[in-house]
Amino acid sequence: MAQARPILFLLAAAALIVASSLLVKQPEPPVRKPAAAKPAAAPGATPVIPMVTAEMKDGKAIFEQVCSACHGMDGGGKAELKSPAIAALPEYYAKHQINGFREGRRGHHPEDTQSSLMGIIAKQLTDAQAEAVVAHITKMPRTVPADIEKDSKNADVANGQMLFQERCMECHRYNATGEIAFGSPPLVGQQAWYIMAQIAKFKNGQRGTVKGDVNGAKMVLSSNFIEDEQMLRDIVAYILSLNPRPEPPAVSNDSPFESASR
Repeated sequence: MAQARPILFLLAAAALIVASSLLVKQPEPPVRKPAAAKPAAAPGATPVIPMVTAEMKDGKAIFEQVCSACHGMDGGGKAELKSPAIAALPEYYAKHQINGFREGRRGHHPEDTQSSLMGIIAKQLTDAQAEAVVAHITKMPRTVPADIEKDSKNADVANGQMLFQERCMECHRYNATGEIAFGSPPLVGQQAWYIMAQIAKFKNGQRGTVKGDVNGAKMVLSSNFIEDEQMLRDIVAYILSLNPRPEPPAVSNDSPFESASR
């Protein structure tokens, strides 16, 4: 019995220590703040890539089901997606550009997101589908760029005309409608921001630098004369001036007083 007393004493002491520890308020673990949520992408900033299927054979159907998602049903392009106007492009240019995307001459630069997306879509097309959609695009009526007056502000159109006639007209013609002999595209019908963006890509190496892109390489050299943004703005403003002005909305001949009395 005497031998059991030390053991009982030790057990009692251990129980006392445990009980006292429960009464002492333990420090709470630090609260881990949730990671800051990444801002949601702007609606429409990154379009869902349209899928081409083998059943698509008609050029109009391919355009409406695939191309219009980025270029609009009228082929006039979408500024929010940075997609160009393609309606009424001549066959020689539209075919060359689609093949360029399919073969990797365009859409190759990792920083050129829009062209990379176009490359993914173009590579889904068969030869027959590419020819069909090009045939449809060439028959579409040319669109007039939106905001011509706005994009021409703070620009010297006269200076732009002089520069265009000295440096651009030889390949793109006097009226900026393009020239099959040089493989040059029409510039009329195209948005100001797109023309400026493409010149920037020719100058920074995102376009026209792949082996085999002969016309692109010409533009790399040709665009070197543009020294600054103001010079480019002047040229683009002159190109915009060659577009027909959008027709004003139809004005009703009805008097508001007559309408109110009906």
